[in-house]
Amino acid sequence: MKYLKVQICNTLWQFAIVTLMVTGPFLVGQGLPTETSVLFAGSGVCASCHEPGGPNPGALLGPDGEDVSPTTQWRSTMMANAARDPLWRAKVSAEISGFPALQQIIEDKCTTCHTPMPRTEAHYLGNEYYSIDGIEEDPLAMDGVSCTLCHQIMADNMGLDESFSGHYQINEDHIIYGPYTNPVANPMINQSGYTPVYSEHIESSELCATCHTLFTPYVDSSGTILGEAPEQTPYLEWLNSSFPADGVGCQTCHMPYLFDPIVISNRPNSLGSRTPYAQHYFVGGNIFMLKLLKQFGGELGVTASEANFDSTIALTYRLLQNETAEITLDPSWYSSQTLQVGVRVQNNTGHKFPTAYPSRRAWIKLMVTTDTDTVFTSGDWDPQTGQINGLDTPYEPHHNIIDSPDQVQIYQPIPQNVYGDPTFTLLMISGYAKDNRIPPIGFTTDGPHYDSTAVAGNALSDPDFNRDESGAEGSGSDIITYRIGSLDPLQQYYITAELLYQSVSPEYLADLEQYDTPEVNAFFGYYNQVTNAPVVIDETSSLAPMGDVCLPGDLNDDNLLDVLDIVLLVNCILEGESCSCGDLNEDGVNDVLDVVGLVGLIIG
Repeated sequence: MKYLKVQICNTLWQFAIVTLMVTGPFLVGQGLPTETSVLFAGSGVCASCHEPGGPNPGALLGPDGEDVSPTTQWRSTMMANAARDPLWRAKVSAEISGFPALQQIIEDKCTTCHTPMPRTEAHYLGNEYYSIDGIEEDPLAMDGVSCTLCHQIMADNMGLDESFSGHYQINEDHIIYGPYTNPVANPMINQSGYTPVYSEHIESSELCATCHTLFTPYVDSSGTILGEAPEQTPYLEWLNSSFPADGVGCQTCHMPYLFDPIVISNRPNSLGSRTPYAQHYFVGGNIFMLKLLKQFGGELGVTASEANFDSTIALTYRLLQNETAEITLDPSWYSSQTLQVGVRVQNNTGHKFPTAYPSRRAWIKLMVTTDTDTVFTSGDWDPQTGQINGLDTPYEPHHNIIDSPDQVQIYQPIPQNVYGDPTFTLLMISGYAKDNRIPPIGFTTDGPHYDSTAVAGNALSDPDFNRDESGAEGSGSDIITYRIGSLDPLQQYYITAELLYQSVSPEYLADLEQYDTPEVNAFFGYYNQVTNAPVVIDETSSLAPMGDVCLPGDLNDDNLLDVLDIVLLVNCILEGESCSCGDLNEDGVNDVLDVVGLVGLIIG
């Protein structure tokens, strides 16, 4: 299983990489910072050796001559643009606007993983807090999550609770940890002042967990800090899954291997090749923000070209549509006039789907049509706003059975404050009113860290949410049952289902828009020019089977309604049998209400 999963991931990535060679040349090294500080160096320092060219012109080229250098692949990712992300800047300003007395805590917390190099250095130099003020003028701040940040993180506290929420450890030794034994050290020492050292922890999920396991402080309405709550926990979700035992970690799909021999530095010219080579695509699911960064790159000061962004966007689509989740349909007739459609959603990732930040959501759009009409739709959305039609307030609950068009199955976390009210203010999140994001395969309520990754809301009582047919936990799936009544079993019906995903929900943005700050206003200036249409993760279709045709109430099939039908219906009820032609009120059971209805038809 381990090798099958890895091979599937790598095959898909290889296809994407070859396909993207036609998108245009990458602009390598354009504008990457070369400034240095006590602990760190800008990505341009690393690119001087780890890009094609130089004394060894064959370095950092893939099997088809494509540029596979780390900075080329990284520069159009969310990690490279963590400090430029205008939604992040807007959200930080909104949190400060709501709790100005906590500005130092907010800025220091949020910059730990968005501008990690200057923030880490500030603390190293003895400062208690790091301020976001003026980061645009700091090249190392705007370098985001960069080379000498990740590759200097030490293994000392990896995987321990104290490493989470950005508590990675970096010292002044200038050691660069890498995945290859016996590194050729002198060129890096001479060029940058850093010493390469082999360490297996650089390829571990625990490295990613230092920032992607995030607990944030929460407060009451007066701004008093009461504790910490999980904001995002994909690593902990992964621990409570079958993926660690299968040897599939974060890097398997987010940093896919090239197994071709790659010369990893352009100097010295005698340097041999290495394999496998972890590519620095760092692809996640935030297509919306990648498109925004591409469209407004000049204003935001990005260092990536449009071709860079095109490649990352295309790879993000491929990840979302091939490696995240899939849906299947199981249509049948629930009664003589009610079509039943089971929709199964299978999570294929090693964490919850959708994962991480609480602005994200996925949902099912189901349509039943004839050749001429649409007879049922659940989960349709407004193309102007990206909003789902027919939502309940304050939020749509989890559903096991859907029998009305205004019911929608949405997989999402809904944070709540200490008073039990839904909130999108990060400092107010003390827990979750709803969290029906689909867990990974192997996830159980008695697994590790369940207290920080718990299912919340109606999904807790759903018998097929993360459970198989026997009721055992860990299926990594959910089944929603749709029942569409008042249909003609002689009519041909077509069923289509889509699994849709948004990285930024309109509800999250509506909450943000109430704050009047320059950063919020700047973000909405961009947002109003970019579509927030959902991504289609998977789609499928099916024909409904032709139903059993009978006259409602005609249990002996003689095309007459009489006393004998009443007798047969009463026998069905007494024997506990199901007589679909006797279900006159279309509620899926035979009972005294059906007898009353049948009597009414006979005498009426």
